[in-house]
Amino acid sequence: MPATLNVNEAKTHFSSVVSEVEKNLVSFTIMRYGRPVARIVPLDTPRRSFKPIPGLAGKVNVKCDLFADSSCDWEACNASSAS
Repeated sequence: MPATLNVNEAKTHFSSVVSEVEKNLVSFTIMRYGRPVARIVPLDTPRRSFKPIPGLAGKVNVKCDLFADSSCDWEACNASSAS
């Protein structure tokens, strides 16, 4: 797919353009009458991708949010190990 699209092409293929931006992190410039008027760009924040580790799929069950801020839990662990 070209990096520039006219408005009609962008409208007709909008879903596939967004999929292309999401999967391949490419940008598209939308043109009207030969002038650039808009740009579709990927977000800077990376998506969290959870894929099973080969051989461990279905064997490990995580029942918490691994990305939650649990600094107080770590502080409690460090305090008890320091004693």
